[in-house]
Amino acid sequence: MKKHIKLIGIGLVALFVIGYFVYAYFQPLTIETMTLARDQSEIYFIEKGHVVNNKEVYLYPAMAGEVKDIHVKRGDQVSAGDVLASMDNTQIIQQILAQEEMIKGYQAQKNGAKVDVQVSMDTMRLTRAQLVGQLNALEAEIGTEDQRALEAMLVSQSKERYEQGLADLEKHRLLLEEGIISESELTAFKSMVDGLEADYQMSQVSELSGSDYYNSMKSAIHAQISSIDATLKRDRLTTTEAYYQSMIDSAKASLTGLKAQAEELDIKAPHAGYISDIMVDGTNRVSGMEPAFLLIGDGVREIQVKVNTRDIEYVREGDAVVLIYNRRSGEVELTGTITYVADNATVELSPLGIEERKVLVTIEPEVNEYLETGYEVDVKFIVFNEPDQLILPNSAIYKKDGKDMVLAIREGKVEEVTVTLGYELTGRTVIEEGVEEGEVIITDLEAKGLKVGVRAKSS
Repeated sequence: MKKHIKLIGIGLVALFVIGYFVYAYFQPLTIETMTLARDQSEIYFIEKGHVVNNKEVYLYPAMAGEVKDIHVKRGDQVSAGDVLASMDNTQIIQQILAQEEMIKGYQAQKNGAKVDVQVSMDTMRLTRAQLVGQLNALEAEIGTEDQRALEAMLVSQSKERYEQGLADLEKHRLLLEEGIISESELTAFKSMVDGLEADYQMSQVSELSGSDYYNSMKSAIHAQISSIDATLKRDRLTTTEAYYQSMIDSAKASLTGLKAQAEELDIKAPHAGYISDIMVDGTNRVSGMEPAFLLIGDGVREIQVKVNTRDIEYVREGDAVVLIYNRRSGEVELTGTITYVADNATVELSPLGIEERKVLVTIEPEVNEYLETGYEVDVKFIVFNEPDQLILPNSAIYKKDGKDMVLAIREGKVEEVTVTLGYELTGRTVIEEGVEEGEVIITDLEAKGLKVGVRAKSS
């Protein structure tokens, strides 16, 4: 009897266990899922910016020098054109005086050159007249005794002309060094002096017969007259005046520049405002490369932010941005519009000391009641923003045979579905095709017992 009861108990337990496993087998797999719904899709990046005043300007000295007087204090209100500081002008005044003296010297040389050229021309005209007189005398009929007297006179005159020519040649060399005459003009004059020398030497030759001697003399005199005529035709005076006038004009241009620099020695306010900072307090000399004052006027507050070159393609003038101002009481979000994007990038150091190339971007906030000069704000640049999109977490998407797939629960069973992906968001991806709104999508692809065709339900 007891044995019979024991067998019945064992059978009941076995039947219960079998029944449980049968029940459990036909129960759907409980798994993590999400119901696909339409949502706002957005891609963005954030950069740190700060508030500036568009009439905030650093004022620099026009040149290096010594600060003579500072006429303002920090916090002083100034008007446009007010002198903020004066530089020592001793050196530039000396340069101005030296330049004025140089102009006077060039003017005197120009006037003197007129006299030198005129004297030289008069000397050549006189020499020509003497040569013509000699030529006329040689062609006249005269006796032997008169001929000898004439020979002595001709020798004396030839010597005087040659010596005068040598003196004038030295003057011409000086004119060449000063740039008044050209090398060719000096060469032409030297040829004339060589002719005077030949004439003088010929006049001393007593071995020549009378007829040959006078014919030679006449030929030499004709050559000298032709050379003098050619020289007299050249306009040396105009060339000389043009040379010195160019030197005078150049010196006057330098003088004008020096006077302009002297006027810029005073550091003046370009517009009304207040002196926020003075960088030259206690400084005797300034380099001209460092600012002297920070002037802030009543301008428009703007946001300046540096954007990495990898993101700048998404930043365009006229685009809207979100400005996030962090306060202890909570974040304040404002809207703004991009008004300026720089054409070039500059090298910036990241907080980790890594070099980054960034582009300056200026933003005008729609309201700025919360923002004061110097405040820091987060600038949110929107790359992609589309409402009403089907979006899945990246954990629900996998690859199979080069295709993007998801697992959906359809009619209580797990089904593999091919999908077309859109923009990849932060940790999520837009689904363009393959599934519809309201479908149940499995998000835990590592769940135990999960496979295609198994019955499943949401946890």
